[in-house]
Amino acid sequence: MLSHRKILHLSLGWLTVLGGIGCTALVLFAVGKTPILEARLAPIPAQQRIPWHFITQEDIENGVTVPADTHVAFHLPDSFVTIDRRVLFGRQGEKVRYWGYCLPDNYDPEVAKRRAGLPGLLFLSEAEREIREQQELPPEKRFSVRYPPTRREDLDKQKRKPPLIRHQFDTFEQSQLCYIMTASSLPMGLDSDNDGLNTKFEQQLGTHPDIADSDGDGLLDGIEHFYGSKPFAHHLSGERAGLNPLSRDTDVDGIIDGVEDKNRDGKLDDDETDPRKKDTDRDGLCDGLCITRIGRATKLLLGEDTNLNGKLDQNETDPLKEDSNGDGVTDFQAYFNCEAGLQEYCLDTN
Repeated sequence: MLSHRKILHLSLGWLTVLGGIGCTALVLFAVGKTPILEARLAPIPAQQRIPWHFITQEDIENGVTVPADTHVAFHLPDSFVTIDRRVLFGRQGEKVRYWGYCLPDNYDPEVAKRRAGLPGLLFLSEAEREIREQQELPPEKRFSVRYPPTRREDLDKQKRKPPLIRHQFDTFEQSQLCYIMTASSLPMGLDSDNDGLNTKFEQQLGTHPDIADSDGDGLLDGIEHFYGSKPFAHHLSGERAGLNPLSRDTDVDGIIDGVEDKNRDGKLDDDETDPRKKDTDRDGLCDGLCITRIGRATKLLLGEDTNLNGKLDQNETDPLKEDSNGDGVTDFQAYFNCEAGLQEYCLDTN
């Protein structure tokens, strides 16, 4: 029969074992909850549980999706000279965190083992750079009655300058062997037609990967898709930002997109009508021609640029001004007054 002392000793022993198991479970749970992108900071056993994936040269030439939450190694093809990082990864860096590095040509594994840090040149997405800069900011000074500021500069929070985040290159070269980790999947591929969109991205959009201007409107597919000030807002995002690279006339105003964007730079300039809007000056008349319904009848309305050439010609109202001749009567009012037989309004530009 066991004595009370032995029973107490055994009980304490089992409690110790159970406590150790519980702590181990908590550690494993915490590691399991570690964001995958931060897995490089996790213990080695946790890193080893993250899957690996290899992308071949042929995969990249055909277009491939970089999986999220995965160690990805990729070998760039020999069929190009250089490609911009943003194009290679589908111009998703503004909203997707990813980071990686490429091995140098003279990479020696034995030398790499003996030095600290990454074995190659580092690249970061814009979103990843922003996060790292915020993480590396020095802490704000906290003041109190007991610890008042000693300098005027201490009160200025803008004095906290973000550190320089190590980011070494944005241009990839042929045959490089690289590594990437991304928080979301990325469309990856080459840009054989030099329109700013890689092969995989064009496959997703439905544009032609070997034709720079799929709809023939004079604008490159990449310029149309990312038209506007927001680099990642486009015609599929629900935001009024991008143009449709599969439609010659995105806003259906009768003027093709390449005529409205006169210098074809993908930005709305002061002397250009907006290829995303039928009525740039909001005067009620379309920039070009519009089909509208009046009662039960469908009618073609002559807009402002009636010959659809993107220029202000004689007997045309200005699509950039609500009242082209400054007589106090809007172009819209003058148009319908003329339609009603009031001849004095028919030459609104004279």
